[in-house]
Amino acid sequence: MRYASILFRHYRENGLFVAGAGENNGSFFLPFGKIRARFLEHGIELNTPDVNTGREVSFELHFNVQRRAPTRPGYVYLYENVLVRPRNESRRALQAYRKVFTWNTTLAQALNIAQGRSSPRAVILPYPNRIDASPSPAFRDRPHGCVLVASNKSLPVHDPRDLYQRRLQVIRAFEASAPAGFFSLYGRGWEYPAARPGKFGKLFSSLRKRFKPPAQPPFPSWRGPVADKDALLQQSRFAICYENGADIPGYISEKIFDCFRAGCVPVYWGPEEIADYIPRECFIDARAFPDERAIVAHVVALGEKIHAGYQAAMLDFLRSPSAAIYSEDHFARTLVEEIMADQKTP
Repeated sequence: MRYASILFRHYRENGLFVAGAGENNGSFFLPFGKIRARFLEHGIELNTPDVNTGREVSFELHFNVQRRAPTRPGYVYLYENVLVRPRNESRRALQAYRKVFTWNTTLAQALNIAQGRSSPRAVILPYPNRIDASPSPAFRDRPHGCVLVASNKSLPVHDPRDLYQRRLQVIRAFEASAPAGFFSLYGRGWEYPAARPGKFGKLFSSLRKRFKPPAQPPFPSWRGPVADKDALLQQSRFAICYENGADIPGYISEKIFDCFRAGCVPVYWGPEEIADYIPRECFIDARAFPDERAIVAHVVALGEKIHAGYQAAMLDFLRSPSAAIYSEDHFARTLVEEIMADQKTP
């Protein structure tokens, strides 16, 4: 048996592989268990670094560029976008890795051109998702009109691509002009005022936790944290589905696929080229409207027939070969096979 180490956030004692642990209310965004199982098929036991103490480690797999460069042959999946983690686009930092896996098509192309190798050093690998293609409740069987599920966070930098701030604008627009009870906000931290971007915003967010939240919640539409996001989306007709940053090439996270699986029509804002990957019939493009109030008016007015059309298009897409590259199986298989092939390269 050979050993390899995986580094992701604060996880130790193989906590990444424990069923029901992790982000997204006990469901990891990334299929760590499937990755580990595939490596085991090749005679590689993947563990968090503390478990591998005292063992000879063949290679390290990092999720996001780490501050500490790998001490063995290193591979990295660039999970976070550059607005959240600028280090993920540092050419100097990326030189520490033998292969780079990323959904960022522009970055991958630039790295491969710079490398000039016959075997690409950068591999395009989209975010993984559960691709469940099954019918879901119809319009009339969904008690919620429109929801937004997100934590009250902000970017660590000021940037025109910031969609955290656009979420705030659409929340206020729904609260101001949608019919009573039509819109609901879910997530952690909304009992406090909105988080602010930049370094001072981060300081403000850390300080506010030392004080009690205001007696009158700043966001009247807030309904508290969500226990089961999938169940909520299955009960909702529409969902505001904005990525954390706009117009970042290839940046399509789990958010839109969560909606697709649930048959909940997403009001989506993401990369400019989104229609190259996902048919326009599957979502409402937030960029097509002049302002947030126009989005509210459009969503409120949509009826059962149009909603059913969106649901049919989402289901067709999930069942198509085009959706396969966004699956957890594709992610785990590609990652492991590329690394194992590279391990055989002198």
